[in-house]
Amino acid sequence: MKNASQIITTLQHKPQFSKLTESVCINRLKSSLLPSIQHNIKYGYIKNSTLYFVLTTRLNKLDVDNIINTIKMILKSPMILESEKFIECLGKDINDVKLYTDHKPLKNFKPFTTESHSLTYPERATGEIEISIKDDKLNQLAKSILEIIKSKQK
Repeated sequence: MKNASQIITTLQHKPQFSKLTESVCINRLKSSLLPSIQHNIKYGYIKNSTLYFVLTTRLNKLDVDNIINTIKMILKSPMILESEKFIECLGKDINDVKLYTDHKPLKNFKPFTTESHSLTYPERATGEIEISIKDDKLNQLAKSILEIIKSKQK
């Protein structure tokens, strides 16, 4: 009996499902980039032997050249390409890499939150402050402020 991953890999190699291997190849190439750049990649596709990545933010020329050179190096290196990580890209004929910017934000972006963000603690302060000011006007003013604080607390 075949498991789910074997069925999916069998389907991927059929001609009508070639877009699945293309998608896996693009995701593997995307995973070879820095995490900060991966976060800014909206999607990628292959058209006319050119790999296109659409970014959500504008990068400087040095970063763009670095991304393009990294992907081209992976695609041209036979030892890296034959490894298990990039085996899906073997049949793909990618000659060029281009990056475009789309300024629309990602729709399903969820910021990372930890357990500490959801913790709440009960208030332990009672508002009992001893006021020892000798000036009568300042003493009355401090007591009135203390009463306002106590009334807001309840």
